[in-house]
Amino acid sequence: MNLYEINKTITYIFICILITGCSISNSVEKPYKFEEESFIKKPNINSKFNQYPREFNILISDDSKLQKEISLGLIANYFYYKINKDYAPKINIKKINYDKNNSKCFEGINPSKFTFIVLTDKNFNISSRCKSSLEKLNGIQIIAEDAYKIDAPKLYAFEVKEGDKEIIINHAILHNKTKAIILDQNEDEHLYSLLMNWKKSGGKVLESKKINKKNISELIPETLYINESNNRLNKIENIIKAKVSSTPRTRQDAEVLVLSTKLDIARSLKPSLEYNYGERISVYLIPSWNNKDTYEKKELDLEGTIFIEMPWVVGLNQDFNINEEVNRTRAFAIGYDAYEIFLLLSSKTKVDYFGLTGKITVKQSKINRKDILIKVDEGKLVPIGY
Repeated sequence: MNLYEINKTITYIFICILITGCSISNSVEKPYKFEEESFIKKPNINSKFNQYPREFNILISDDSKLQKEISLGLIANYFYYKINKDYAPKINIKKINYDKNNSKCFEGINPSKFTFIVLTDKNFNISSRCKSSLEKLNGIQIIAEDAYKIDAPKLYAFEVKEGDKEIIINHAILHNKTKAIILDQNEDEHLYSLLMNWKKSGGKVLESKKINKKNISELIPETLYINESNNRLNKIENIIKAKVSSTPRTRQDAEVLVLSTKLDIARSLKPSLEYNYGERISVYLIPSWNNKDTYEKKELDLEGTIFIEMPWVVGLNQDFNINEEVNRTRAFAIGYDAYEIFLLLSSKTKVDYFGLTGKITVKQSKINRKDILIKVDEGKLVPIGY
């Protein structure tokens, strides 16, 4: 099935959801390798598909673009197995009813069947009766962007949050980059969490600042004490009444600069670091998920930077059979991997899945995901591990 047909199917699904709810029924040979590790690879499921569920449910919590993209990824993987493995269970799709006057949270689905619940809203105001019904379901709750999490023993939680700070911190500390300057564009609590995690891992925070549009040009000179050096030079010139040729003295204690920001700002701050004589300082980046920029084939402004990301978003799918016309959104990757996890749970196969969102391990009723570490080498995005 091509991209047009998949998109048409998704549009049809959401129209059905908005009206009444509906149901439908209806390879990798040379994976990217680095140090003998694959970064996107379909798991080898040997189970017979006739033993898999013949029906499952999808519950949508709202009509947002994010939910649509997650569903697009889920349905895209559904059609992969339909075409390649002839496995096409019936899908029952329904939107959760938030009306507290309605006694039923959802209608038209069999609650005993495996259920995907797509959750992207932090405020999940439902009746106690509806909440009780959801808690009894068996399946996967797909949780994106710190959305509400249902406390249910039989609902696996596939939580995909913004970049795992611990991976960045552990890599830096392991390479003896302990003394850090941290610049963060997010809310105060995000910066506080980053500071606490850095200190907890044995690092030292020399300085931290919030990034905003007004202070971008001055951030690096201020944190490296370039401005102070220039002020000292001006005082000397005023005393001797003559111009002095000199190189500003930058701070010598900083070993690493940690950026938690959008790509366009990171592309500005990294060259600014080098311009202000900070080329010896290592740079780590936690890209913002609100970022709308895409990665370029040559990220020259980020040369040497180490950052965390989803393999799908940075394009590590050279021989992976997904239509290249599909936008590389994180939401698509989340939905795609959720369906793969459903198959792994159904087959009871205990393997690591190298998915679009990262390395996924299912163990003891828990789904763990790791972002991939990327280093910019001569402008190219090179995977260096998890």
